[in-house]
Amino acid sequence: MRVTPKVSRVTTATVDQLTATAERVDRLIAGIKPDQWSEPTPCPEWDVQALVSHLVLGNAMVTSALTAEPMTFRTLRAGFDESVETLTAALRRPGALDRTVEVPFGRVSGVLAVHLRLTELLVHGWDLARATGQPTGFADDVVEQELAHTAPMLTGMPGDRRPFAAPVTAEPAAPPLDRLAALLGRRTTG
Repeated sequence: MRVTPKVSRVTTATVDQLTATAERVDRLIAGIKPDQWSEPTPCPEWDVQALVSHLVLGNAMVTSALTAEPMTFRTLRAGFDESVETLTAALRRPGALDRTVEVPFGRVSGVLAVHLRLTELLVHGWDLARATGQPTGFADDVVEQELAHTAPMLTGMPGDRRPFAAPVTAEPAAPPLDRLAALLGRRTTG
């Protein structure tokens, strides 16, 4: 069963939010010390290095889907900042947000692809910050926006919620980013 959530129209401001969030993730990546690349992250499948590779691959996959250009070895080897540049350029192309693109769990609109990338950058940025002892520095209004978008989308997903982990409880007064991380299966306390 494929879920096609209702999504409000995304403006270039949301692409701008994705760009700003990606810049913060890039700073988190730049802050990783040499001995931290093999450290575990709150995302149980990946250590720090694998998580960064996952972010690059995700950017490359959505770019490829938006542009109909296949990923190449060079694309997959690109650094995070380069993958963000090509992604945001693809998202800014005329009609890009109106396209239907293939993502790992189905076909979604370009609009939804922006939300998915933004949420992934926020949550995996949180993972990186936790794993490397850095502050996240994401804008709370952007996190709240994606929390409001993601929560209803996940309630309509099948029981296994793949590729998302089952939610865990966050403290009611937890910061928005902790609530978003908990919604996507991260333990935010302890």
